[in-house]
Amino acid sequence: MFHQLLQAASEQYGIAFSEFEILHKTGRTLVLAVKSPQGDYVLKSIFTSEQRLQFILEAEHFLRRRGIHIPEVFPALTGQPYFLWEGDRYVLQEKLRGAPFPPTTIEAVTRRAALLGNMHSSSLGFLSKHGPYTSEETLWLRTYRRELSSLKHWASWYHNSRATKKKLILSFMDFFLEAGRELVERLERHAFFKSWIDAPLQKHFLCHGDFHSDNVLTVGSSLYVIDFEFIRYDYPSKDIARFLQGIMNRRRGWDPVWFDHLLKSYLRENPLHDSQLELMYIDLAFPHSFFRFAEKGGYRNMSLDEVEAYLQRQYDKTIYFLQQIKGKR
Repeated sequence: MFHQLLQAASEQYGIAFSEFEILHKTGRTLVLAVKSPQGDYVLKSIFTSEQRLQFILEAEHFLRRRGIHIPEVFPALTGQPYFLWEGDRYVLQEKLRGAPFPPTTIEAVTRRAALLGNMHSSSLGFLSKHGPYTSEETLWLRTYRRELSSLKHWASWYHNSRATKKKLILSFMDFFLEAGRELVERLERHAFFKSWIDAPLQKHFLCHGDFHSDNVLTVGSSLYVIDFEFIRYDYPSKDIARFLQGIMNRRRGWDPVWFDHLLKSYLRENPLHDSQLELMYIDLAFPHSFFRFAEKGGYRNMSLDEVEAYLQRQYDKTIYFLQQIKGKR
């Protein structure tokens, strides 16, 4: 299959691709490193609609023109930014010689936070003719309520469980349900949120959707962002939450000092007024991670101590952001 794909790519780009290595293969994407006499490239397919792929490519191009380092996309001989093979669309990209940039030090955290703030700020004004035509924030209240309902169902289903991990999760359940209900009420009353969801799309931020260590690479003195398949109109809290999750998992705890460094560096690149910050804190406080942990069974391959540590850092994080919200009242 892959040799036939390389042959098709060679014809589409006028480049003799001779070797390949599978970098990533899931039900969602296929990523190959390919070699040719002209150099090394990445051949990638995101198994999605043509409309969605066009949106991703347009968003990348928009950000690239505004100084965000993103791998270049090479057009096929037809001039199109992709080609079709056996029903899937393939994109040829620049092959970066870099390494992941994990947030293991304060300096690494602040550099990545500045990059994220710059990317969000630079994304304002983007509008694609290929959609989507609404932002994800319009779904927040529905999502919050659905997650709370699922957590209540989970608690009801397992309330008599003798499994030690489930009992431990249940011991935190009332706290997260109560916090979630309070945050839904705050979101319902939030004047800025009500006006924000009705704002024109080009006033909304583009959210990367998967801003973790493997998707930020150091190339020389620059930081590159890769893998934009989840990019969408959404709020900065979504990328910051993913960023924070990586820091917390590495440090095995919640550290407000590290978050303070992250936020200050982020806000230097993307200043947010008080109402925007409060909305960010509401979303960061909501138990999205706890919901996924319980609902998706994230605890199954963890030891009891690891489960307890995970729950404690989620609890500490939620307490912190609830205090931030109440401090602004």
